Formats: sequence, structure tokens, C-alpha cells
Amino acid sequence: MTHVDTGFTGAPPEPLDAAMIERYRRDGFLLLPPEYLTQNVFDTITAAVPNLLAEDSPRRILERDETTVRSVYGVHQTDSIMAELPRMPALLGAARQILDDDVYVHQSKINLKAPFAGDQWEWHQDYIYWLQSDGLRKPDLVNVAIFLDEVTEFNGPLTFVKSSHRSGLLTRIGADGMPLGYEDAPAWVATLTADEKFQVGTSVVEEMARANGLVSPKGPAGSMLFFDPNILHASAPNISPFRRAMLMYVFNGVRNVPRDVSDPRPSFLAEPDTTPLQPLFSVSDSK
Repeated sequence: MTHVDTGFTGAPPEPLDAAMIERYRRDGFLLLPPEYLTQNVFDTITAAVPNLLAEDSPRRILERDETTVRSVYGVHQTDSIMAELPRMPALLGAARQILDDDVYVHQSKINLKAPFAGDQWEWHQDYIYWLQSDGLRKPDLVNVAIFLDEVTEFNGPLTFVKSSHRSGLLTRIGADGMPLGYEDAPAWVATLTADEKFQVGTSVVEEMARANGLVSPKGPAGSMLFFDPNILHASAPNISPFRRAMLMYVFNGVRNVPRDVSDPRPSFLAEPDTTPLQPLFSVSDSK
């Protein structure tokens, strides 16, 4: 079995310095260069991705063309490499610092924008889905995205309204019905498509964008992006011949374990095991 060589031994380091944490809290996101992960770790990740994208199961969501892969969810539940990665000090230590709490993975996924076919994500916040669908009472979570490809202005980068996380929830009313092209899908699919269930109105986006500015974090493959669950964001379709894929983990603080909900989403969208993650220091720890 392949394991991740973290490059660390002994006590886990604190990956983020005070200036990084302050920047994250001010702007709502933090982009770190590829050097934050070792090349061995990145190579191990990319080697595992093709099999995950090929899996034919409810975890895999297709675009409206019913052919192109849009997302694969719950990858930490099905793949040993993806289960070990969030225990690495680079990820786990940073999530603990940001949330000031022990953490577990609430959700994991690969978001894919295929060349010429990857669709948009409309303006939204992430936390409203976890509040309404999964019973997470506070926005005490952090998204961690690893760029599996170079992210440019052409292949559908994430676009943030800087500092918009400070405004709290901007919508609480979800759209009725199923998005076009997904009419026969389970109800929970409505939270995963290009037509956002909890959209933020264009007038709100305009007001906040004019006040705070827009930014699209871009960088080489291997870059790592941390962002707040309440930051207002979107992404355009991929108009280029170059793929844009991201591996994403949503860390939740253990003080924020979900309450019971009447119609829970599948476990690959909302992890039921809230046991705090323990650091993975070396290969031998995972055997």
C-alpha cells in the first residue's frame, strides 16, 4: 500500500506564522506557494486522482452534459492516500491554528473544470449549505484547496470578494426545485450543481465587490489555498484547453459538531465521524 511521506518527524510544527493568520482573518483567504507541500506529497496525490475520477458511483457528479465529471466527493472515505493527507502537519496543523480547535474532515472532494466543458459556480457562500443541510451551528470551518493543475485567469479560477466573510450570511432562502439537467436526480444534488441553491443576489455582490474588490488566487500546481466558509465566491466556466482541478478538504472544529437534521445528506457529503484527527508524522505512523 502506498503511504504519504510527510517529510516531518517528531512534534508537529505550526505551519502558519502570525502574519499569515492575520492575512487570512483580514482577507478571508490565504494562498501558499507549491513549496508548502513536498514534491513527493504532490506526486502521491496526483497519482491517486485518475482512479477517483473514474469511479462510477453517486459520489461522482457530472456536468449538465451528463458526460463531463464535475466533482467527486468523500475521497477521504474511499482512498487511503486521501485519508492520510489531512493528517499531515501542513494541513492539520494549519487548520488547528485557524480554528483554534481540534478538527476532523467534514467533507472532501475533487472539483474539476474540464477543458472547454467545466461549468461555472455561481456567487455563493459555503457555510449556508452546511448550516441548512448538515446542522453545523457555527461557521467554524476552513476550506483547504490543493491546486492539482496550474490555475490561471483562463481555466475558471475561484474569484473572491475580499473580506466578505466579515458580513456573515448573505442569504438564507434556497431556490425551489431541481436545476435544469438534474430533474431526476436525488434532492441533495441540487446543492452541488452550477445553479446554486443558495444564490447571493447580484445587487449584494455588486455592492460588496465595489467596496472590497475582487481577487482570483492563481498559481502553479501544488499551491495551497485556505479560505473562509463565509467568503463570497464564484468561478467562471473553463474557456481554455487546460484542465483546472482542485483537491479540497473542509475541516470542522470538534466544538462545532453537527446537530441532528431531519433529512441528512449522504455521508460522503457530511462526514458522520467527528473523531479529532491525529497528526501523521512519518510513514511508519500509518502502518
